[in-house]
Amino acid sequence: MKEELTPQEALRRIGEVDRRARRPARVAGLIYLIVGLATIVYWPVMNFGPDWSKLTVGLLWLLLTVASTWYLGSMSVEDREVTWAGRPTGPVTVTYVGAVAVVFLVGLLLVPDDPGTGWKAALVVLAACASLPPLYAAWRVLRAAR
Repeated sequence: MKEELTPQEALRRIGEVDRRARRPARVAGLIYLIVGLATIVYWPVMNFGPDWSKLTVGLLWLLLTVASTWYLGSMSVEDREVTWAGRPTGPVTVTYVGAVAVVFLVGLLLVPDDPGTGWKAALVVLAACASLPPLYAAWRVLRAAR
């Protein structure tokens, strides 16, 4: 039994398959965007916020980590940019882990117990710098998923 397709029907089906294949990559790009933006908020709150806010952002960070790891690990479609960004030894991951380690160590070892505005500003700048690798990954994935 042979199915006859009109050119318009064939284009519609191609567009449908294309949308289904690109949707997981868009979600992955949004996950990288959320991780990048959350990094900017997480570190200053963990270093300077009251205890209740530290608990809140810690739990949200844990939820974000579990959800993003689960989604990126269970993507039904293989995407070249998502694979590049998510490689454990890739430039995004290695740079992000290194940058986060710097922010953590600065907050742990250098920031005094009663930090002034300069220390707070420095940690916000460091957190913003640490957010650049996932923001770059988001830009690459979302740009390719158009």
